[in-house]
Amino acid sequence: MYSRSTTLWFLGISVLIVLGFAFVITRPFLYPVAAAIILAVVFYPAHERVLRWTKDKAGLASILSTLALFFLFCVPVLIVLTLAANEAITAAQYLTRMSAAEGGFVKFVTILADRALLFVGRWIDVSRYDIKGTITAHVQQAGVWVLGSGASILGGFFRILINAVITLVIVFFLFRDGLGWVRATAGTIPLSPEQAQRLLTNISDTIVANVYGIVSVGVAQGALTGIAVAIVGLPSSLLLGLGAAFASVVPVVGASLVWGPAGLYLIFTGALWKGVFVLLWGSVVISAADNIIRPWVVSGKVELHPLVLLFFILGGVEAFGFMGLFLGPVIASVLSVLFGMFREELSKAGASDTRQLAN
Repeated sequence: MYSRSTTLWFLGISVLIVLGFAFVITRPFLYPVAAAIILAVVFYPAHERVLRWTKDKAGLASILSTLALFFLFCVPVLIVLTLAANEAITAAQYLTRMSAAEGGFVKFVTILADRALLFVGRWIDVSRYDIKGTITAHVQQAGVWVLGSGASILGGFFRILINAVITLVIVFFLFRDGLGWVRATAGTIPLSPEQAQRLLTNISDTIVANVYGIVSVGVAQGALTGIAVAIVGLPSSLLLGLGAAFASVVPVVGASLVWGPAGLYLIFTGALWKGVFVLLWGSVVISAADNIIRPWVVSGKVELHPLVLLFFILGGVEAFGFMGLFLGPVIASVLSVLFGMFREELSKAGASDTRQLAN
């Protein structure tokens, strides 16, 4: 007979090896799994209400909750995409008219670049560089790339659609069986029930807080960008507002990816004060929304210093892409809780040793 320690070592190493193979096999589905976990955690309180309404029929409640998520996201997305498509058509027509008036799109972009160079040339000598030729070559290359990337765009759309279906399927099973899985996982962790509950609650609170923070900042910055664009009379204010809302999740730069080029475009096309207004509005009002709204929404949920949170968000995005926006703060929060538990256990051990010495 083998000793218990030998058996435990064998099982532990075997589990790690199999987990490695399982990671390789399931790696293509990590994004749908992560998205499903986030959705399930955020909407589980609503699912509990559905569960009570169906008199604890887990399967029926999970189907209803999953369908509710489908309509909650799909219907608004279809409406927004329809409106954005109309805005995009309007913007394309506007650019077509502008480029036709200047003799073609390439010439239109070249003239626009000339105006920008004249503006910059007031302070910097740009005559030594063939910037115009470089811009013309890049515009032509961009046109060829756009024509040749249609298949890639279509393939990416289908991948997104398939991942969305997989995410909803996983959400269904998380609603139905997730609580049991969490309890089973908590039972295998060598922590007291209170410590395990504290750790899992912290992870849940961090995910919820980040989702609320990201959505709130995106809505605010998108609306503020749309207002600024509408004030100065640029077309497609809805499209630019949506672009700013989605760009707000990009660390550091955020919505400036939209309002920055819009302001510079106005300046280079002769609307100096309108462009200055957009840049000032973006720098002061839109950027401040992130610093005001996110801490207000997240406060009380994640007990981390803002600088630590920023580093883990940036590092998470660098390591995991978009999901790093969630994984970074979760890892930082879990690390904080584990460190706190470790200190508590050290304090208890020290107090126990002191009592033993006293006796």
